Amino acid sequence: MSSRIPFWIVSVVLGLAAVCAIAVRWTEWLPITPWEASIAMEAVRFNAGLPLYEPGHATHIYGPLLTLLLAAVFRVFGLNLLAARIVFSLFGFALAILLSTILCRDKSRGHWLLAALLFFSVSLRTNLIFLTAQPDCAAVCCAVLGLYLWVTGDSSRKVEAASCRLSKEKAAGSRFYLRSLVSLALFVCAVLLKQTAAAFALIPIVYVLLWQRPFNGRVISRSVIPAAVIALALLMIRLFYPQMFSAVVEVPAAIKVYAERAPGLILYLFLTFPLFIIALLIVIFQRKRPDERERWIWSALVVLIPTSIWTICKSGGSENSLLFAYLAMTALFVVKFESLSGWMTRLPKWKGFAAATAVALVMIVSFGIEFRRDVALLFARCGDEKYDAIVSLLQGGGYHHVISPQDPTIAYRATGNLGRALFFELDTHAVNGNWPAELPASMQEELAQADCVVQVNSYVPTPVFERGLREYHFHPMTIETLRNSAYTLWTKEGS
Repeated sequence: MSSRIPFWIVSVVLGLAAVCAIAVRWTEWLPITPWEASIAMEAVRFNAGLPLYEPGHATHIYGPLLTLLLAAVFRVFGLNLLAARIVFSLFGFALAILLSTILCRDKSRGHWLLAALLFFSVSLRTNLIFLTAQPDCAAVCCAVLGLYLWVTGDSSRKVEAASCRLSKEKAAGSRFYLRSLVSLALFVCAVLLKQTAAAFALIPIVYVLLWQRPFNGRVISRSVIPAAVIALALLMIRLFYPQMFSAVVEVPAAIKVYAERAPGLILYLFLTFPLFIIALLIVIFQRKRPDERERWIWSALVVLIPTSIWTICKSGGSENSLLFAYLAMTALFVVKFESLSGWMTRLPKWKGFAAATAVALVMIVSFGIEFRRDVALLFARCGDEKYDAIVSLLQGGGYHHVISPQDPTIAYRATGNLGRALFFELDTHAVNGNWPAELPASMQEELAQADCVVQVNSYVPTPVFERGLREYHFHPMTIETLRNSAYTLWTKEGS
């Protein structure tokens, strides 16, 4: 039997998993997380002419380009979270296609397809991050493309210059500088989508330190440029837009990092992703000098694995923080798969089939080991089918000031109120790196002015908010249409 059959089966399984996940997420019109609803309202504020960053207003801790992209989507489709999710999912597809194209340029279509499915399946290990309205995939897509242009720009210029006359050499130099400028712009865009994408700018430095012998001053200086440009961009933001700098740098930096979690998370990362172990075994037994692609992948591993471990160790960190590491680990397997496939082809027929079956099972385990959690996350929502009912109830309730801090879209759709987002307030006013035990003053002020509050129960508990409701003399109403719903309407005593 052909050793290719198990890999075609893996491709079908991973493809079906991707189709099912896309079908669910691309038909869900409710917010899938409290953060998705809150982030969307920042884009609505921007479209309403309000500043993204201002003193006293807590916003999300991602980069400002996330809000600008969402605002552009909402200008076309209105406040449509499904449209936003689909647009940002396209960056996930683009990322998988980009990585597989870079690493499999001289490979067969089957190899390219399997690589693309493997990269997209990283979503199964990262809280389905490829199918959310979060900026992770967009940031990585910009960073990878920027890194690719930076890496290939210098080598392509040397090849062209070596084979051209003087005039053509100047043209090659112009293309090189243009390519470099585009690359640097992409690095900055990546950071302005998600700050941790700055780690990709460190990969050229690590590459030079690991593989460049003897050291060359020009090469070392050039490798520092992407990181230096990002640092300069952040410095400019610090000088000319301090409110933005506080939101995108100071607030995330204040989140507590639990370093004692690192050893356990490192074990989890490697032991639950045996695909990477296979790639390492191939490297060990092959005893072959790494080619240029492998050198860059090893440099990426040195940077991105520690970055991922650091981010997931932060208070509130979750599996989507491991996106960088999983992509780099998958990349090493993808470039080694050709050697593995050739070795299995040279085995006797049944031994080759058995070896291919074992590797295929490792692939399934690597991406499907968190199957139960993925299914739970796939169907998780911030709210339920009573969303329209609560909006209609508020519209006809005669309330003067309605707020819904756990899902600000409810109050906005019902009354046009651009209220505060509870989760942003808690992030911004953290105490000792964690959410505060009491509601921030800004949130208390919001409660004091409101006469009606919508509470949204979700998988992210916020007991501090319910305590605040009672402290400000709100009480829950019993409404038949909201029975057994995630939504509870609270009004002040006597109102």
